[in-house]
Amino acid sequence: MDIENKSRRQLQSEQTKDRLFHAAMELLAERNIDDITIRDIVARAEVSIGTFYNYYSTKMEVFYEAYRIADHYFAETVAPLLSQGTVLERIMSFFDYYAHYSSDLTDLRMTKLLYNPDNTLFCRDPHQGMVGVLLQIIQKGLDEGALVSGDSAEEIAEYLMVAVRGLVYNWCTRDGSYDLAASTRRFVHRLLAYYLPALSLIHI
Repeated sequence: MDIENKSRRQLQSEQTKDRLFHAAMELLAERNIDDITIRDIVARAEVSIGTFYNYYSTKMEVFYEAYRIADHYFAETVAPLLSQGTVLERIMSFFDYYAHYSSDLTDLRMTKLLYNPDNTLFCRDPHQGMVGVLLQIIQKGLDEGALVSGDSAEEIAEYLMVAVRGLVYNWCTRDGSYDLAASTRRFVHRLLAYYLPALSLIHI
């Protein structure tokens, strides 16, 4: 019975946290971030301010939850889809999903919100979440000799992620005016030519 009660409480806790997040997302679709307050979020979620502080310390933490959701999506949904193919195909597919998530599955204002200097979630342990998925692909490529480099898998993953995040940032500053997926493919292909020299002869 205690285990059952604990599971029920845990489920209720997760549902409350989800309500706060989705309430914040609804408000973001209606107004600018600066015009949204914690009181607005709890009113939309129909919970108390005290309940809010059980889950988040600040308003921005609620919005940054989107990054953790993306991490979960890549670890649980995308990773199994990247188990086959050459290392090039798998890395390219990873960034196809990354671009698709940034441009199609996430509201442009939400993407702009995430791509700012205050979001320290980009500096998390690279072995976790979405970067962890990329890291495993790169490590296997190095182990099998498909990638040639004196850099570690962690360094290559960081190099690629920093570069592509810069591209997404540029896309945000231009209000999503160009095809992010196509640009990301060309960008990553050129970057990978350093680790896969034969790629320099191939144009996409």
